[in-house]
Amino acid sequence: MQQPTAGAIGIANWTKVDVLTPYQRLTGEMQIRGRMRETLNDQESLFHMRNVSAEPLLPGAVQLNGVPEGLFNKALIGGIRTIDPEPPPVDPQMETIRRYAMYQAAEFMVSGFAEFAKAASPEMHTELLLKGRFFQMFDVTVTVIGVAGKSWAQPNIWANRDHMLALFLG
Repeated sequence: MQQPTAGAIGIANWTKVDVLTPYQRLTGEMQIRGRMRETLNDQESLFHMRNVSAEPLLPGAVQLNGVPEGLFNKALIGGIRTIDPEPPPVDPQMETIRRYAMYQAAEFMVSGFAEFAKAASPEMHTELLLKGRFFQMFDVTVTVIGVAGKSWAQPNIWANRDHMLALFLG
């Protein structure tokens, strides 16, 4: 008999994340029910974090260290990533392909790769990416626009399509 997953029985887990806002990079633990994709794209407009620290990206932004808890508006988050990789889903995985993708927002840019089911038509890739508010990119470089030296490589990020100025697929 298969054991129910945390998301299936409504248990919230805490996952270490980096969160990108227009003026700061936050690090802490985010409350997740089930998987990251479902948590980011559900109807809830807010998400909870704890043990929050913030690195200012722009002058005037406040640095934070170890704030016990916080509540964040998903609409104002540009991107988010899990620090530790999420375990693979229990469902059988379909074969995927990667395509180069460059995502531009007003405050930052992400270049890397998007994954698609191998069977999906390339003409549908844009629609598949933008179906949910947040979509995942892999092996990315995140560059903060207008801030010298604020660029970093990450294994993945969930970008917020609502901040999108442009999306280029190669």
